[in-house]
Amino acid sequence: MIPSVPRTAVLELTFRCNHRCVFCSVPWDNPDGRYERQPELSASDWITCIDTLVGHGVTGFALSGGEPFLKEGFDDIVRHLRRVRVRKPVFGPSGTLLGQEEAPPYVTLITNGGLVTPERVESVRELLGAVVVSLPGLDTYAEHTGGGDREKALAALRAFDVAGVPTVVGICVTQRNLPELFETIATGFLNGGRQLLLNRFLPGGRGTGRQDLCLDRSQLSQMLRTAETVCLEAGRYGSIGTELPRCLVEERYDRLTVGTRCAGGVDFFAIDPAGRVRPCNHSPVHLGVWHDLPAAISTPYWQRFQTKNFLPSSCRGCGHTLTCDAGCREAAHIASGSLDAPDPLLLQV
Repeated sequence: MIPSVPRTAVLELTFRCNHRCVFCSVPWDNPDGRYERQPELSASDWITCIDTLVGHGVTGFALSGGEPFLKEGFDDIVRHLRRVRVRKPVFGPSGTLLGQEEAPPYVTLITNGGLVTPERVESVRELLGAVVVSLPGLDTYAEHTGGGDREKALAALRAFDVAGVPTVVGICVTQRNLPELFETIATGFLNGGRQLLLNRFLPGGRGTGRQDLCLDRSQLSQMLRTAETVCLEAGRYGSIGTELPRCLVEERYDRLTVGTRCAGGVDFFAIDPAGRVRPCNHSPVHLGVWHDLPAAISTPYWQRFQTKNFLPSSCRGCGHTLTCDAGCREAAHIASGSLDAPDPLLLQV
């Protein structure tokens, strides 16, 4: 086992998607075309990959894409994950490590909901620890998804909720859908969403260069306050999926978990549809292939994530450096060309 392997792997099963989201950050959809789409792993390849990752100590998987339901052999991958057992630590009442036990992996499905059917819900129901259904707006849904149908996303939330799968409303917040954020979150909750996962729009992928979608500091504060209000009124909880600079988190929230540390390369990593390994799903930098994971983790680029050697010079000396990574490092890299550049939010006057 490699001690430094993150415990969660994001498996991006396919390049294909039934939506064309303007905010999508997958690197292979960057208009510059520099991230080559190589042949996808087969379902059999993914099954072998999963077994290899478990052997390295991975205990959780997130199934994404593209749209994971478009992957040929998706059902075979699901059936295999049902059989997989991972080794998880067992702690005593005082927090003492008692040993390890074999248990099923924690599996999250990330979907736009457009291809969900009762049969598909039933096929994954017993596997999933959670499902995240993307709902990037109501009136702006079609604009954000390239013509998608919001009613299909809402129906997917309802179907998974009725099946007993913990449901998460996933919202990427842009300047365009911020005005309807309250209504979007509330509608997601009313249609079966039990939790909220909120992400601010970040440059990258198809969204590279879309400054018109980026939130400014005041809009970021509005996003957080709105989400807190809806969660409080609905009796729900939420989290912010992408870390924020600590200096921009002006308030404390009772219903929102707001992270300020980068989890990429430490708590999770991503494998693209061709099997190439990246320190996070937002990263356009692949560092090797899944069957040589130790080599990928040993690269200087990945090690900067594990050692936190990526703070902007303007943040050094700040009293929050032990609890803050100065925002999203890959967003900084994409926007400014350097991993230790300021988060785009910090560049605003």
